[in-house]
Amino acid sequence: MIVTLEELTAAALKALPVPDLARLSGAQLEGHVCVWGGESLTAATAVTVGECEHVGRRVFLRGCRRDVARHAMSALFDHSTGPKACVGCREGGGCPTGRALNLLLRAAT
Repeated sequence: MIVTLEELTAAALKALPVPDLARLSGAQLEGHVCVWGGESLTAATAVTVGECEHVGRRVFLRGCRRDVARHAMSALFDHSTGPKACVGCREGGGCPTGRALNLLLRAAT
């Protein structure tokens, strides 16, 4: 199964509890500050969550390693286990959402 970067980004943004974009600061929308905790980010501390369109402009959502790992792990657990689990993940075949969350988790740890 070939999955594009755009599909992975869309899957990650859909699965993660990203705060309401209308409530984020300009620095958060530009990727300079963690979308969850609000701390300043550097190239060494930031993990890109995804890019999307918001109010006619491109935004770059990033988080600190700690917050991305925490949210990606929780979202991956919710997505791939339990009675409402993704069939593809449950049967071992995977899916774009599971793959995106795994990649985010690896990038953060």
